[in-house]
Amino acid sequence: MSLRQPLIVLIQEDPYLIATRKALLETDGYRVDVVRGVKEARARCRELACDLVIVDSDKAHHTSLELCDEIKQNNPALRVAVMTGYHVFLHSECPDEIIKQEDGPAIFLAKVHTLLSPAETSAQ
Repeated sequence: MSLRQPLIVLIQEDPYLIATRKALLETDGYRVDVVRGVKEARARCRELACDLVIVDSDKAHHTSLELCDEIKQNNPALRVAVMTGYHVFLHSECPDEIIKQEDGPAIFLAKVHTLLSPAETSAQ
């Protein structure tokens, strides 16, 4: 019996970052669907059928946090992580995890794994 590989939606605009993060996640066994930026993500927000959403807040930091809130309003059980190079103070339930861009691939994958672990998802 084969287990279904988790599906991650990666919201990112930069083609280089899309390629590197997608390759990293796929190499670790995840399926990845790319949404190119916040505008497209807003249009698809209600139909996101996945296990985890990673929003990269490259330049539009506040817009990314608003998108995170919209995703959670549509699907409160869906896990959402925001990747950021900024130090943020949050006053909301979203995101479930902040992934710092400077942390590197090992920490990035460890946080993704933790967000998708049964203990984390059942706590929701």
